[in-house]
Amino acid sequence: KNFELYSQHLKKEHYDRKIWMARDPRDAAVSRMLYRWHRGILGHKKQFNAHLELVLKKEQDPQSVSFHEICQYTGYDVWPRSIEAMIEEERVRNQNMADFKYEDMVDKNFAALNDYLGFETETHAEVPSGSGKEKVIRKKAYGDWRHWFTAKDVELLKFAYMPYMEAVSYNCQDWELSQKPAIEPQFSSDYMLNLTQKAKKNLIMRYLDNLSQRFKKMA
Repeated sequence: KNFELYSQHLKKEHYDRKIWMARDPRDAAVSRMLYRWHRGILGHKKQFNAHLELVLKKEQDPQSVSFHEICQYTGYDVWPRSIEAMIEEERVRNQNMADFKYEDMVDKNFAALNDYLGFETETHAEVPSGSGKEKVIRKKAYGDWRHWFTAKDVELLKFAYMPYMEAVSYNCQDWELSQKPAIEPQFSSDYMLNLTQKAKKNLIMRYLDNLSQRFKKMA
């Protein structure tokens, strides 16, 4: 779930090869914001509605609300949380490194990975049914941040992402925003609503999938 647990795990287990898949932190931030309610909204309906209202507003006019303003409503305790707290969370989250990028997976650029592993990797993959495909799979693309970010977002968040981007060889000079930003409901507000509606079903599916995996190991 996080780099600390990953490090602890490696102290106990040995692997011939280790891969940490990187993703543009700006795209990851957009996906994480929209994925916030995948476990449902029980006890948090007012917060969800406030969050959804801002996303709907941005769909109508992408320049009307900044991305960081929306993220102030995705906290797990206080909401809306302060801009400073939101930015600090992003900074801490992105201070670890990686060698293989999410974009390489989308574009099927596996040459470097294959060379490192010593064998050809599969180019086709499926999300397990227990994970709830409809909630995990959203856009299967990258560069979405150019539509969500505003100039103010770049000003506030740039320093939080730059160290990570530099470490994993992203172009740190590229902060160009879309000239015609578009936020599609299918991949934003509709996606958020679908997550909340299917949260209970996906929990059951994940439980059954885990049981199935255990059974296969025992067989």
